[in-house]
Amino acid sequence: MTASDQPHRRTVAAPVAFEGVGIHTGAPSRLEVRPAEADSGIRLSRMEDGRPPLEAHIRYADGPKSDRRTVLVGPEGQRFEQIEHVMAALAAHGVSDAEVVMQGPEPPFLGGGSLEYMRGLREGGFVDFKDRPWEPITLTRPVRVEADGAEMVAAPCQALHLSCFVEFPGTVVGSMGASLQVTADSFESGAAAARTFALKRDIEGLWAAGLARGGTLDNALVFDENGYANPSLHFPDEVARHKIVDLLGDLALIARPLRGHFWAWRAGHRAHIAFAKAIHEVTRQP
Repeated sequence: MTASDQPHRRTVAAPVAFEGVGIHTGAPSRLEVRPAEADSGIRLSRMEDGRPPLEAHIRYADGPKSDRRTVLVGPEGQRFEQIEHVMAALAAHGVSDAEVVMQGPEPPFLGGGSLEYMRGLREGGFVDFKDRPWEPITLTRPVRVEADGAEMVAAPCQALHLSCFVEFPGTVVGSMGASLQVTADSFESGAAAARTFALKRDIEGLWAAGLARGGTLDNALVFDENGYANPSLHFPDEVARHKIVDLLGDLALIARPLRGHFWAWRAGHRAHIAFAKAIHEVTRQP
């Protein structure tokens, strides 16, 4: 890696706010991304409680609780859910340090992906800490993980490349894959708008479990064997591209710039968390 390729730590230039409803509770929510000092990391806090901030780090990711969303649980009772979409946007923009302050039980779901977060952060601008290098992870060999019915592989690569594959046999989605070399521009244009999704037959069960109450056909894809309930798609392979959003957001919890080609087959958040923990372990800095 040359000096020009070395990432530097970065924060936002000014506070950027997002408002909407949470996907699971349907309750009003607000999230604000604020500037932070170099080396402070991404720190999560809530306006409505007095608990200390929690670093957005894989050490706090609770895999068993991360079914349809990523869950972080802190040592002093802190709990943050559904953070993967804003984490994906922060990672795509190379933000290493920020205060993420939430009001409400979960972040605003907005359009169902990361697009609004990408645009808001870009419009707010960034401050680079040129004297503070941010060391990328270095894969010297492939890392393979099987977890929760999924298979995942990370291989050395000088860029960040994500490839995700889904299988929903008997439905309009069937077997589908998408691949993207991730930069801020390519992620914003090629994946960030991809919405979360659900099988039509699962919707009532999600509602009964207190989930997906903020879901609409604008922010979530719904499909079955006959087709999509949505009037249109953002991408022909939108389901697979949303997996790229989720995978990037979950890998961002490693809290270092990502370099490598990461493949994920049939993976959800629990599997992503196991994958991220394995990668963190083999690339941990001394």
